[in-house]
Order: sequence, then structure tokens, then C-alpha cells
Amino acid sequence: MSNPLPNEKELYAKIEKEKLKIPQCIWELLYHHLGNDLYAISLIAESHVTGQDKEPIPVEDGLRIISHVEQIKELLEKMQKLGTLQ
Repeated sequence: MSNPLPNEKELYAKIEKEKLKIPQCIWELLYHHLGNDLYAISLIAESHVTGQDKEPIPVEDGLRIISHVEQIKELLEKMQKLGTLQ
């Protein structure tokens, strides 16, 4: 779980008061890109840590996880540059 922002309650109050919304196309991008990457990360990790035979994640699978995390970071950086994330 991430650490809360120092003014998180005020931000949520402002969002509710001003009825701020994220456009549908942004939700679709987030869901598509983040959802796909997070699903892949989950599948990779889950295959090694569930069940009776838990085993370390091999380097090649670790590299695949890092690749998906980098894709998520790249998407968020692009959105930030466009001004959709403050």
C-alpha cells in the first residue's frame, strides 16, 4: 500500500466538491495499459509463490516484471507531461 499524501483528505474533498472527473478515454487507457501490465506481473509472480512448491523467481522472469513496471512508469510519465496527472 502506498503512503498517503500529506493533504490527501483535502484533495479528496476538492474532487468531491468540484465534481472533478477523469475523461472516459483516460480511464480506458489506464485500464488497458496498466491492467495488462499488472496482470502480466501478477501471472509471473503468482506462478512462483502460490501452491506447495514456492520457489525464487528466476532472473528472466524478474526481468519480465521489471519490463512491465518500466512500461507502467513510461505511461505515467507521458500522462504527467500531457498534464493529465498533477
